[in-house]
Formats: sequence, structure tokens, C-alpha cells
Amino acid sequence: MKNIMKSIWFEILHSKLMIKIYVAFIIVMGLIAVLNVNIDTQKTGASGMLASNPEIIYQFPIFILALIVGTICGEDYKDKVANYEVLSGHSRKSIFFARSLMGITVGAVLATILCFVPIIVGTMIGGWGDELILSDVIIRCLLFIFPMLRLAAFFALLTFIIKNPYIIMAIGFVVSMSNSLLSGMFSHSKSIYISIFNMALLTKYDGWSLYNVEPQGGIVQYHSYISALSPGLVIGTIAASSVMTAFYLFMGYALFRRDDLN
Repeated sequence: MKNIMKSIWFEILHSKLMIKIYVAFIIVMGLIAVLNVNIDTQKTGASGMLASNPEIIYQFPIFILALIVGTICGEDYKDKVANYEVLSGHSRKSIFFARSLMGITVGAVLATILCFVPIIVGTMIGGWGDELILSDVIIRCLLFIFPMLRLAAFFALLTFIIKNPYIIMAIGFVVSMSNSLLSGMFSHSKSIYISIFNMALLTKYDGWSLYNVEPQGGIVQYHSYISALSPGLVIGTIAASSVMTAFYLFMGYALFRRDDLN
């Protein structure tokens, strides 16, 4: 298992295409921040951007998550590498968990790191602002690692079923693009048990808003947000993600050990 993980890590470090795609997504996330950060007279800065458009920090990382998991877990189905690993003495258990754990861990970590890019770029351009507390936002973003792990485990399960990494990438793209629509449709029934809804809850800031009419500025809106996380959401995010990740791994292995690998 350790040797398989080392070989996978070697392939990741020497995969020029994957590295280029990840760098391209870093640039895209930076451009999103540039286009959305508010640097007008209200000085809302990056915090105002995150409060008004919370989904921008985790929407595109979902696609890169599917790409990484699909590549690590399913790319070798094309040249039957798994067959050679079995014939060379590796057990199916070691093959499955080596590829799954590498895909899930690497994908979740890199996707979570990507979520910080708009915060960094937005702060560099427009300052942080005073809409949200920075430390609270950082904690919320760090908690993304848990629903990302859960979603990555789900993508890994689909990869071992479908055996085609490109279909997994397409599914990831659909999930990332439909995330805003789904969040809007089920805005009153978001649950921590669904990973994308869990992410939406982690970026939901309660608060209030009012407006005033000024002679020179016209209608001026004022917002106040509560950025602190409730203990229930933190515990629920960690617990639900841990349980569902373990469940997806169990289901994936149950299917893989009976697979004929054709």
C-alpha cells in the first residue's frame, strides 16, 4: 500500500497537465475576486464580497476536486494498471485504499487551499473591510476540508463504479455549476448531511440590513453580519463528514473487491 501511494504521489508531482490546470484555477479564482470585490466609498472590501457572494469561494474548487479524484482513482483504468498491481502481489484492499486515500486527501486539501485565493486577492485589492471578522472567516474556510473530504469520497466511489475519470470530471463540473441553483431551490432545507449544502451553511452569515436616504448619496444601505460559528454547526460538520466519508469508502471497497477489473 505504501509503495502504491508513493508511486501515485510521484505521478502527481510529475503531472504537468494537472499542475497547469491547478495554476489556471488559481488565476481564475483570483480574477473572480477582482471582479467581485467592492472598493467603492462604502469600503466593504473582501469581507463584503464574501458576505454578498459566499458561493464564489467554494464553487469552482468542487470541479478541481472531481478532476483530482477522478485522475488519481480512475486514470489507470485505461491501461489496466490495477491489473498489474494485483498480479504483482498487491491485495485489492491495498490498491483500493491507496488510490482512494490519496485521491481524497490530495483533492480535499488542494480544493480547500483554492478556497482561500479569493480572500487573499480580495484583501490585497480592496482591503478586508468591516463586514465580517477575519478570524471567523478563516475558521469557516478551514472547516471546508471536512465536506470536501466527504464529497471527494463520493467522487471516488463513483470513479470505481463508472471507471472513467472524464465522466467524473463532467459530474464535478455539473455539481459546481448547479450549486448556486440548488442552494437557491432548497434554501429553507439545507442540511449538513449533503456536502454542498454543508458548504453553503459554512458561508451563511446571519444579520440584518437597513437603508437610509441621504441628500447627496441617495439611498445608502447598511449591513451587519454575524460571522461567528455555532458549536452545533462545527460539531455537525465534522461528525457528518467523518461518518459519510467512512461510509463511501466502505461502499467503494465492497464493490471494488468483487470487481473483475475488466
